[in-house]
Amino acid sequence: MALSVFIIAVGISVFIIMKKFSHTSKTYLVNFAIALLLGLLVLRTLMLDPIDWIGYLAIVFCGLGFLAQLILGFKNLKMSEQ
Repeated sequence: MALSVFIIAVGISVFIIMKKFSHTSKTYLVNFAIALLLGLLVLRTLMLDPIDWIGYLAIVFCGLGFLAQLILGFKNLKMSEQ
């Protein structure tokens, strides 16, 4: 239950961060916030019992999205430091 509430809170935070920082030089904050949300969704999906095929598909795509957002976040962080 607490994880679900935390996912909702992070989702609202992602919305606020996207509105505030998506047009600035701090786009890495958006990437890291989205990565956190995707990581939490993977964790929540892994907690389902039993996991059906659509759950595994969600884990794969959210996991790939998590990695992509982390990579983009680090790239944007490096670019903003220069």
